Amino acid sequence: MKLYTFFRSSASFRLRIALNLKGIDHESVFVSLPKMENFDSEFTDINPQQLLPTLVDGDDVLIQSMAIIEYLDETYPETPLMPDTPSKRAYVRAVSHGIACDISPLNNVGPLRYLENEMGLDADKRQAWYEH
Repeated sequence: MKLYTFFRSSASFRLRIALNLKGIDHESVFVSLPKMENFDSEFTDINPQQLLPTLVDGDDVLIQSMAIIEYLDETYPETPLMPDTPSKRAYVRAVSHGIACDISPLNNVGPLRYLENEMGLDADKRQAWYEH
């Protein structure tokens, strides 16, 4: 099992936590987002979305941290991450999606680069936008 990851990627961090909590052996392959290594053909051949994290488990290539975490819970059930009742699982998904969909996108590299390079915002204005 190979995990393509970057140390400052919150989505990759979620997945590293899940793999470690479940005790799943894996090889970490570090892809530098600041160096834009996710756009290299070697990585694009694995994940055309060019996003991290990406997990390769045998012939399966999995993307999107929340989907991968559910895959791991279903495929390696010995140490479950999800609670045992539907309502508790729904709560976990709601909180997880709130973080992944509402909070994380604001501070990702792509939007911050856009604010700097396309909008011409200096560091103070980018920080003000981020804090709004």
